[in-house]
Amino acid sequence: MNKQTTSEQIRTLRKNKGLSQEALAEMAGINLRTLQRIETGSVVPRGETLRLLAQALEVDIEAFSADQFSTPTATPSAIEDPGILKLLNLSALSFWFIPLGNILIPWAIWMYKRNTVAGVSELGKRILNFQITWSLLVYGITFVGMMSGILNFLINPVIVLCVIFALLVINTIIIISNHFKLQRGEEGDYGTSFKIIQ
Repeated sequence: MNKQTTSEQIRTLRKNKGLSQEALAEMAGINLRTLQRIETGSVVPRGETLRLLAQALEVDIEAFSADQFSTPTATPSAIEDPGILKLLNLSALSFWFIPLGNILIPWAIWMYKRNTVAGVSELGKRILNFQITWSLLVYGITFVGMMSGILNFLINPVIVLCVIFALLVINTIIIISNHFKLQRGEEGDYGTSFKIIQ
């Protein structure tokens, strides 16, 4: 087993024990998506994750660690860090304090971490596309409200303010809801948005 990569060791041990990915993930107390990334070699299992897998598979953690550090060519560039994914999502709440902060701050985190942390690239695109779409809607309505006041359109400014406030609350609810989904190891759901960042 020494010639195998860490991901291959985990996959081989799991199959030898007749366990499905779902069963091993549940036994180890990690989410299924993390295990799938580990077994495909797109994520390097480290620290607590590696310890939990070793415990569930009833093997010595040193067997994994030795292989992990003695086979540099098998080490993927992306590591698993759920904390960064949650930070990326929550950073969009900065729109309450900074105009366009819901785009600028997630964009900065995405640019800095997209090639080093697993899941950041895809999650960041979805967050940014949603926040850009949301911002276009909010600022568009604000512009229409301002123009209605200047040009005396038949639009009640109170209605415009209520719509904008409702959009602020909806965005906040979506961000917080996705925080709990990410905490459970699920994918965030950002609904329909323009595919500006591919």
